[in-house]
Amino acid sequence: MTNSDVISAFIDHEPFDAQELADALGDPAGRALLLDLVALRSLAQPEEAAPATVVPAIPPRRPLHLAVAAVAVLVALVGGYQWGERSVATETSTPPAPARVVSGGAAWVETNAGGGR
Repeated sequence: MTNSDVISAFIDHEPFDAQELADALGDPAGRALLLDLVALRSLAQPEEAAPATVVPAIPPRRPLHLAVAAVAVLVALVGGYQWGERSVATETSTPPAPARVVSGGAAWVETNAGGGR
């Protein structure tokens, strides 16, 4: 590995040989590269870590909410049943008035079981 590779691996938290890093930092160019990489990293990364997204905990449902929901369902069922009963009762209680009366014109004719005359 070259000096820049060892220093870069050190900065990036990658595996490196400690003796090679010591040799690379013993060279003035290696120390200058380390300072440049540290400065570049501080410019590229924010000083403070981004805050973690906080997901609010869902509060447990209270028994009162469940009771209100149950009562609402019960009222809807009973109300729907009563409404249906009223509409059926009003429809079937009185027959509609006839629009026209059809008279039987011809007398009743008995036929045999075969359907012929």
